[in-house]
Amino acid sequence: MSQENEELARRAYEALQRDDIEGFLTFVDPEVEWHSLVLEVEGVRHGHEGVREWWRGLRTAFPEWSPSLVDVWSHGNRVVIHAHATGSGAASGFGIDNDFWQVVDIRDELVVRYQALRTEREALEAVGPGE
Repeated sequence: MSQENEELARRAYEALQRDDIEGFLTFVDPEVEWHSLVLEVEGVRHGHEGVREWWRGLRTAFPEWSPSLVDVWSHGNRVVIHAHATGSGAASGFGIDNDFWQVVDIRDELVVRYQALRTEREALEAVGPGE
């Protein structure tokens, strides 16, 4: 199952890279719990509409945001993603060029929980000991 979960994460990321949020949502459980670093002051989002709202907010703030995968590995039923993003702020023009990590819980071939983190250490702490 680990290999399948990693492949699911890669295919989902490809949809985001194409700016295809509806294609991305085919990999996401309708009741997903979504924890983002971007716009984090607005709290956790839930469900497909919450993910769409996150995506609209992200693309409004950073219209040229471009994510790429650095590495993906399994940790039990979770996948840890090391990603990199570039872009610039719509209002400020301030550029971003940074790495970030994500922990994704997968059940029945769908993402049921997503959490973005700033460091690899935070990601490893979030997944806990191996299963």
